[in-house]
Amino acid sequence: MSHEATMWAVKVRGISCTEARVLWHLADCHNPIFGCYPKQDYLADACEIDERSVRRSLSSLRDKGLVNWSEQREGKNRKANRYSLGFEAGFRRFEAGESVENEPDNLSASSEASNGQEGTIQPDSDDAFNRTPESSIEPVREPVIEPVTERGSAREVSEDDPKALRKRFQALIVGRHDNPWPDVLSSAPEWAFQQFVKLSPEERLRAEERRDAYLAACPKLQSGEHKGKPRSAALGVYLRDRMFDLVDAIAPQAVRGQAEKRRQEETIPVAPFGPIWAGKRAFALLDGPIDIQLPSNLLELAVETYNRLCRSNVPTKSWLETRGIVVDGNELVFPPDYREQERRRRECDGGYPEAHALDKLAKERGRGSAAARFSIFADLCEAVPVGSETYERWRAYHQQMNRPFVPDPGGMRVVYFPKGRA
Repeated sequence: MSHEATMWAVKVRGISCTEARVLWHLADCHNPIFGCYPKQDYLADACEIDERSVRRSLSSLRDKGLVNWSEQREGKNRKANRYSLGFEAGFRRFEAGESVENEPDNLSASSEASNGQEGTIQPDSDDAFNRTPESSIEPVREPVIEPVTERGSAREVSEDDPKALRKRFQALIVGRHDNPWPDVLSSAPEWAFQQFVKLSPEERLRAEERRDAYLAACPKLQSGEHKGKPRSAALGVYLRDRMFDLVDAIAPQAVRGQAEKRRQEETIPVAPFGPIWAGKRAFALLDGPIDIQLPSNLLELAVETYNRLCRSNVPTKSWLETRGIVVDGNELVFPPDYREQERRRRECDGGYPEAHALDKLAKERGRGSAAARFSIFADLCEAVPVGSETYERWRAYHQQMNRPFVPDPGGMRVVYFPKGRA
C-alpha cells in the first residue's frame, strides 16, 4: 500500500460513490516501487460491487483524468493491466480520440458497444437519499477512507499539540495487541520520541500504521527469557531510519494482514431490518442491477419448464400468472413483451446480489457486521411501522423501480427505510 496514493485518493472530489470506492482500492494496491496491478475480480470483491460496475467506474475515472492503464502481456497471455494514478510523476491523461486498445480487463470496445454502454456512469436519477438534507453530506466520501478515518482526522488536527504527539508516541511503545516494543525502556525512549517529532505528519502516520506489521515481520529470538519475541531494531532507530517504509516492500502480506485486523476492529453490528441494514441495502440498490443475459430460446425453455411442472403435479397457476402466460388448449400463449417482462423479473429476483445477501441475513435473523463508516446510515434512516401507509408506499416504490422489496419482517413491528422518500 502506498500512503501517498491513498491520501491522494481520499482528497479527490467530484466523482460518484462507486468511482470513489474503486479509486481508493486502486490506490491501496499501488506500490511506489512495483506499480499497481489489481485484477478486476479483486476490485469487485474489495469494493463489494460487480465487475460491470468496476469496468464502468474505471472508464469514467480515466475520462476524468484520474487514472490510466496499459496492457501487460507475457508472450501471448494477457496479464493484469498496469494502472497509473493521477498523482504519479509523469502521469499521462487519456485523451479523447486516442486508441482504446487498452481497455479494462475482460472489456472490449465491441462488447461495450453491444451493451449500449459508453464507459461513463450517468447521474443516478433516483432520489431515495436526495430528498433529505443529510444526503448532501457526500456519503461517497466516507467509504473510501476506511484505513485512515481515525488517522486522517482526529490525529492530524492535533499535529502541533505536544501532548497529543506524546500520547501517540506512548501508543507506539505500548501497542494495541499486548505487544509492547521490545526493550524500549532500555533504549533511550526520550531520544526515540525526538525522532518521532522530527518525522513529517505523513511519516508519523506510516510509522504508526505499520508498527505491528514491522514487528510481525521481524525474526523471532530463539532462546533466552525473551524467546519468541521479535528481534527488532530499537524504536528510535525504527523511526530515525524510517524502517516503516521498508515493510510494505519486504513484508507486504504482514502489512495487508494488519490492515485487515484494523478493519475488523473498526466494525459495527448490522441488525436485520435496522438502520445500518436498511442504509446498506438502499445503497446497493442505487448501483443498479447487474447484467442479466436471457437465452435465445427463452420461449422453448418456458414450455419445457411448464411441461415438467405438469408432470410433477406441481400447481402451475402462480407460475403462469407471474409471467403473464395463458394456456390455450395444449398451447402456451405468451404476451408480446414476454422477453422484456422476463428480463425485469430476473433483474428483480437476482440482479442485486449485495441487497439479496442482506435480505438472506434478515430472513435468517442473523447479525452481520460493517465498517464503522456505515454508522452514518443511523442518521439517514428512520423506523417505519410494518403495514403503515408509509410502508406500503415504499412497497409501491420498489415495485415501480423494479427492485426487490424487503423480505417478510415476521413479528417485527418496524422496518427501517431512508428518510424523506415517502
